[in-house]
Amino acid sequence: MIRVSRLEVKSPNGPSLLCPSDLELPERSVLGVFGPNGSGKSSLLKAIAGEPSAVVRSGEVIVEGVPIELLREPAERIRRVMYLGSDFRSPFQLTVRDLFELGIESASGRLLPGLNAGERDRISNVVESLDLLSFLPRTFQTLSDGEKQLVMFARALIQAPKVLILDETFSKLDLDRLIYVTRIIRAWTACGMTFLISSHDLNFLSEVSDQMVFLKKGNIIAGGPVDSVMNESNLRELFCQVAPHVVTSPESGRRKILY
Repeated sequence: MIRVSRLEVKSPNGPSLLCPSDLELPERSVLGVFGPNGSGKSSLLKAIAGEPSAVVRSGEVIVEGVPIELLREPAERIRRVMYLGSDFRSPFQLTVRDLFELGIESASGRLLPGLNAGERDRISNVVESLDLLSFLPRTFQTLSDGEKQLVMFARALIQAPKVLILDETFSKLDLDRLIYVTRIIRAWTACGMTFLISSHDLNFLSEVSDQMVFLKKGNIIAGGPVDSVMNESNLRELFCQVAPHVVTSPESGRRKILY
């Protein structure tokens, strides 16, 4: 699904934000990206998504066999790979329903507005799964930061890209919403979507991910299945001033940290 070769990101007149990196991610899987502030997480994810930026990039990113730089049309790129950050603003007084419908129209590339029955069913299914029915008539600007994150995640699911990149997208969600999101990501992965997710919540990442990479100062210091990456040695390399303990959750069997 995704192959990254010698990907490097530099600021125009400064040091590397991401040192030459390689990774591969199969379809129907979740990659968790973890590291301290300034470690290169956003640089990696934005470069994979082909997001416009002021930085200098080199190397190769292949999504579904196509180099990311060849996906020039916005609608075509959105259908393959979409990047979603953590802070969302709207200059217009749009309702949540408007945002969902406009999202589908922008991803479709159609010249004429309007949704078909399948697209309306997709909206209904996502709204129901995330319990957002009461949100539909609300104006996006009136939502709390956490509610905006949830709505934009729902909008991305409705647009249904092959690869969805979530960069600290859930940083302000309540615990119950985060649990819903974890289950939904696993369900959509089983149905064919691929996710790349960065978060400072390591226990959330270990629960939702199939593979993980640890980043420090622009370098990938560890990568692979969650159980092989999430250990005390790697965590001490990331955060030398702390000594977290890694245990196995009795509920899910996933690695967790105690501190």
